[in-house]
Amino acid sequence: MPLDVEIPVLRGFLTASEETSGWKQRVYGTADAGSLLESLMEGDFEAVLLSPQVLDLLGEDGNCNEGEDIEAYLERRVLLYLTGGTNDDDKTNRELTVMALAVACLQMFAQSNWTGPPVSTHINDLLPPALLSSQPKTLVDAIHSSLLLDGESVYTLVANPLLLLLAGIILTRCSSKMDSLELLPWWTLRYINLHQQILEAFSPQLLKLAQSAMEKVLKRQSVLSEHGNLAIQFHLECVYMNLTYYEYQSAKEHINKAQELSGLNINLTGALGKRTRFQQNDLAQLILDVKTKPGQIDGEASPMPTPQDCLPKV
Repeated sequence: MPLDVEIPVLRGFLTASEETSGWKQRVYGTADAGSLLESLMEGDFEAVLLSPQVLDLLGEDGNCNEGEDIEAYLERRVLLYLTGGTNDDDKTNRELTVMALAVACLQMFAQSNWTGPPVSTHINDLLPPALLSSQPKTLVDAIHSSLLLDGESVYTLVANPLLLLLAGIILTRCSSKMDSLELLPWWTLRYINLHQQILEAFSPQLLKLAQSAMEKVLKRQSVLSEHGNLAIQFHLECVYMNLTYYEYQSAKEHINKAQELSGLNINLTGALGKRTRFQQNDLAQLILDVKTKPGQIDGEASPMPTPQDCLPKV
């Protein structure tokens, strides 16, 4: 079941066939993860963060070990939850729960800093009082310090940095305990994209991590080949990631692969014509000639407009 869940979560919506095949009943009915995945697919990311499952995972009534900083505390709590499964089904359920938490954190971090509307959830709503009172310096400073990489400081006005830190801990430090999730490295790639944007300069650590994440997803070619549109989306995201780090050759390879999968044939050509109504004579014009093979793109896997009741609440 994990892959059947990962695909729609990565895509961000359900296709018509998934809607009619009982996907919701099958997935939303699972313990712990079901309600979180339902909120996630409806765009209610705040409900995921404030759910009893997540608050319990983060240690609502837990204690902080002596000398333990917020980074170590969050990693310990997530690993404690992931390793607490009693059987394979429970283990998978816990992995999906933690994945839903990481995705909600990334979505809310992007909402807080780029897309809006403002997020009302505060750091005090997520962390136990014992941790809030144990920090020798302000908690925000401690979080900024944890997000600092390669000497590149974090943009000081970034909103809700805890969300990015928690997502990063899950996707980079705890992913080894989530081996049933085949496409989790794709979310790692998305996390890296957000983390890099709040740093003052490029981080070699993040570049190395991004290259590793891309390689891991590419090893799942059998999965990507069954979902053509998703494979195209992955290669396009790889293009943007490589361009961020000026890796032009790798970016070109990914864009060529995306073009091949989409069936697009793009050529620069020319023709005589008038570009504006003021032109009296036909002049040579540069034309981008784009053709596509019929039936190459799966229309069902293209997003429909988001229902108004599923949009983030202002």
